[in-house]
Order: sequence, then structure tokens, then C-alpha cells
Amino acid sequence: MRKAKTPQRQISRELSHHIMPTASTMIGACITVITFLKTINFHMKSYADEILGCDTFVFITACFLSYISIRNNNAQNLEIIADNLFLIGMVIMVGVGLLIVFLE
Repeated sequence: MRKAKTPQRQISRELSHHIMPTASTMIGACITVITFLKTINFHMKSYADEILGCDTFVFITACFLSYISIRNNNAQNLEIIADNLFLIGMVIMVGVGLLIVFLE
């Protein structure tokens, strides 16, 4: 049996459907960590808070662009930008996690 080829546009729109809810979840995770760092006495919290605040904005932008690309069928370039922003946001979160764990 041969597999039917999936059009590139359909693959692309499926990606937006994954980026939007995951980016929304990561917004909540960033806000939760910011709140947690503010409640404990952590001496690196000012750096982590500021970086996570910027990271929250990155995830909000990725979520917004993903939503627009779902609503607009011809917005593949917005979806690519949303995907790249999501990846950048995840890298920033890993960096903040390393900052929290390894710096005292």
C-alpha cells in the first residue's frame, strides 16, 4: 500500500494547532515560576524574574502568531515565526532553569 502524501499546507496548520496550546501552557509556567521566586528568598531571583518576564512575552507572541495563522489559511510565514519564537522561548527557559539550579 502506498501512503497518501499530505499537502504541506495541512502539515503546517497542524503545527499551529500544537504551538498555540503549548505556548499558552508555557506562559502559565513562566508566571508560576516568577511568583514562586518572588515568595522565596532567592538571591538570583532578580535576574531569573526579569528573564522569565521577557520569556513570557516571547511565548505570548508565539501563541498570538499561531492563533493568527490558524485563522488565516495563507499565513504560513507567521506560523514559521511562531515556531521559531516557541523554540527560542524554550531555550530561554532551559537557561533560566540552569541559572536557578547552579547559581547560588
